[in-house]
Amino acid sequence: MPRLEKTLDEVRGLLADADVGSELHGDGGFLCRSVASLEQAGPDQLSFAKDERTLKATNTRAGALVVPAVTTRLAAHQIVVDDPFAAFVVVLRHIDRERRREDAGVHPSAVVAESASLGADVSIGAGVAVRDRAVVGDRSVLHANACVGPRSEVGRDCVLFPGVAVMEDVTIGDRVVVHGGTVIGCDGYGYLQREGRHVKIPQVGTVTIGDDVEIGSQVTIDRAALDATVIGHGSKLGDLVHIAHNTIVGEHCLILPLAKTAGGARLGDGVVLAGGAGAADGVVVGDGAMLGGNTISYRDVPAGAVLYGDPARPKSRQLRIEAVLNRLPQMERDLRALLRRMEGRSETE
Repeated sequence: MPRLEKTLDEVRGLLADADVGSELHGDGGFLCRSVASLEQAGPDQLSFAKDERTLKATNTRAGALVVPAVTTRLAAHQIVVDDPFAAFVVVLRHIDRERRREDAGVHPSAVVAESASLGADVSIGAGVAVRDRAVVGDRSVLHANACVGPRSEVGRDCVLFPGVAVMEDVTIGDRVVVHGGTVIGCDGYGYLQREGRHVKIPQVGTVTIGDDVEIGSQVTIDRAALDATVIGHGSKLGDLVHIAHNTIVGEHCLILPLAKTAGGARLGDGVVLAGGAGAADGVVVGDGAMLGGNTISYRDVPAGAVLYGDPARPKSRQLRIEAVLNRLPQMERDLRALLRRMEGRSETE
């Protein structure tokens, strides 16, 4: 259960910097033990209604609500805000920080190289390895069995969850979250065919990750053959994403689970790759473009374009193609009947 243990006055304090407004209707001393959905909330819990339509339809038993407008139909204490969803996210962030808080210090089983540098108030968990000349910034948390490779840098206020592997010479910015099992800086997939054999091309570049990036579980981000694979500030990568060598991902992109890029792809700022979507070798996807679920682009994508399908096509065209495909069985029957009439055959022949 997501524990809160805050009075409504204290909840309003959490919202003070959220720019959502805050007007209390009820007892500011009411203690919210935890948070829950409207359907599941009980008398000692806080919930929220995202809009007035939801508020009018609910019969929630929640003791307190974050709402867009006050209602007398419900007995709950109410905090009225401009954007209930945004306000509730602030509350959830507080809960998340508290439940994942780690005490500063180095676990006895961790291995930290003498030449490594640890910032103030870092937390180094069981089995963690921080290799030669690696740097971990202030207040960062490395959970059990994470590894920071030689000469790599992890910025301030970062979280590396269990089993994360940051290979050598990687640079990670501030406030980056990396979920369990992800590998950053593994070799790119590059081979030269010589005399019927595949000769490995050494991948001697690096990976650079900007500030405020979040990376899901089991993600692989390959190091560049030369130069750097780059993830821009504020971008968010879902689980099981693959970013190939020399890919450049712009700022504030959304890369959903199972999406992927091939070597040298270039994604502009604000690009969205929906689940399973991909960009082929060297493809440039312009700022603000979106590739829908399982869409694969083999050609450059203009800024702002919305493409669907494999190969990628403009959404309206792809929808027309799919509509025609759904009619193909009937079209085939109609065509066969037409051919029989043209040939003078009966319908039963």
